[in-house]
Amino acid sequence: MKVIGVYLSGRMGNQMFQYAFAKALKMAQGGEGRLILNFKRVLRCGKKENGFEDALQYFQVEDYQTEKKNLVFHYGSVRQIAWYILYLVHIKLFPRYRNAPFWFALLRKVGLCYSDYNDNRYSNFEQMFHQRVSWKSAICSGKYENPLFFDHLRPVILKEFTPKQPPLEENKALYDLMAQTNSVCVSIRRGDYVSAHFKDKFYVCDEQYYVKAIELMKQKLENPVFFFFSDDIEWVKEVIKTDVTAYYEQGGGPVWEKMRLMYSCKHFIISNSTFAWWGQYLSRNTEKVVIAPDHWFNGQDPSMAFLLSDNFIKIPC
Repeated sequence: MKVIGVYLSGRMGNQMFQYAFAKALKMAQGGEGRLILNFKRVLRCGKKENGFEDALQYFQVEDYQTEKKNLVFHYGSVRQIAWYILYLVHIKLFPRYRNAPFWFALLRKVGLCYSDYNDNRYSNFEQMFHQRVSWKSAICSGKYENPLFFDHLRPVILKEFTPKQPPLEENKALYDLMAQTNSVCVSIRRGDYVSAHFKDKFYVCDEQYYVKAIELMKQKLENPVFFFFSDDIEWVKEVIKTDVTAYYEQGGGPVWEKMRLMYSCKHFIISNSTFAWWGQYLSRNTEKVVIAPDHWFNGQDPSMAFLLSDNFIKIPC
């Protein structure tokens, strides 16, 4: 392939999944092809200070080109463009079929790696990971939140998702403490998850979940030390109580440093957040204990919760 184009969406955690999928696809096809990323969907969702930016720029990922134009029209083959136009016409006439599985299955056959954001099954893309294809370009649009896509490249992923900048000197004592103790990263997502718009679907991990997870981690580990990370750290200090040593993020630092602090811990209590998920995945501790909720989204088919690995300890929510 000459080009692997990706429509990025979401913030850092989401973008990391989308990049990892594209990287794995490129490696499966012989490691050839320019990586071209379109951040239009990211930028129109919010402001840079709220995390809606090119988050990949902070990591040691491979060189990529950015593009604001339509990736299919600009880099696709005649066949890909024809199928894409047919899809656009059809959803214009029948908008209820916009994310219809049969359409994405047809598009994938010509190298338009489209997927419903709620459907991250490996089987949708399995063939292209195991057979060489003849497409001029592959254009990717989806969430791809499934480690099966890239887990075989984990050493590469660990290296590329290491921040470009060295650890901040002001955090040296924290890094030392994380290395010398049974450090536990507790990642608490609130923010938009508790808003009226998102709460019904995304608010899975309530106060009781974290209380239970902390007590369970205290049973699993000897002398655990908890490091709390959250987009509402004042709420955490006020509501989530523990009788053992605990530290709280100061806030205001760069997001790449926060990610490195998180994955420098040895064990993890995660929320249903892609940012939290990557914190535990990038950990170098081969004996880590990970506690997670028993479902990722409210109302989700349990068989589609691909981010809840079998080796996680799951707490009913």
